[in-house]
Amino acid sequence: MRKSLHLIILPMLLLTAALQAQTKIWDFGGDPSYASPEQIALWPVAAFNAAQDATVEKDKLFLVGDDNGDKFGQIENSGGKTWDAGTSDEYTAVNRFKTNGAAAPLGTYLPSISYLYFPVTGDVSVKIWYRSGSADATRELYVTDGVNLLASASRADTDPHVLTATKTGAGTLYIYSAGNAFNLYKIEVTGPGTSDLVLAVNNVASPVTTNLYANGNSIFVTNVKSSSEIKIYSMLGALVKEVETSEDTNFNIASGIYIATIKTFEGQKSVKIIVQ
Repeated sequence: MRKSLHLIILPMLLLTAALQAQTKIWDFGGDPSYASPEQIALWPVAAFNAAQDATVEKDKLFLVGDDNGDKFGQIENSGGKTWDAGTSDEYTAVNRFKTNGAAAPLGTYLPSISYLYFPVTGDVSVKIWYRSGSADATRELYVTDGVNLLASASRADTDPHVLTATKTGAGTLYIYSAGNAFNLYKIEVTGPGTSDLVLAVNNVASPVTTNLYANGNSIFVTNVKSSSEIKIYSMLGALVKEVETSEDTNFNIASGIYIATIKTFEGQKSVKIIVQ
């Protein structure tokens, strides 16, 4: 019995650790030395990303447009900026995400226009690479949960900075300019609360080409271009199935919700699978 319990707990702990280590990144910077090809394709130079009065979802990040013209989320070339040069945290961006105005007055923690938001399922840490839109007037950048101010930056310069915030428990995080405009370059979310941001019912953009999908009580493995190691876990963390294949295949599995990890020479990705 003790051995069986260990066999159940170990995969659960490994899965939990993997989810806790997951990081979700939205990189607007467009520098191929730092941003992935998927992120560069997702955030090309554009006049706006959310039209007036519109709400748009891109890679699980929600963008709410302004109330006066299509201008929120403009991506433009900013000439190149570097954070933490010469360190392991060095980051460079050539493009920027422009808020092009304020989402709410100072002291307002639930914005109504021109803001970003995303849901989390538990504890997370957030880092935002940013610059103020003015070297003269002090401007405020907020991270809130709709009720409380989790972190803020007050700047009257255009130097590169990083704002960090933490959120305990599930909820929604809002990122926006209070009072006037800011420029955003990258957002990074880490912690166990990112699980729904990094997992999906459908496969998300990833360098791993092997795909999985469920049909009936079968899981189909498709687009296999190299040796692929697939592990299927229950939602309790128990390893249910392990498959290694170099060609398209399929296998049966009991109905339920599973988390699958796919590992190839290209990297690793995790996918949520629902089997009817």
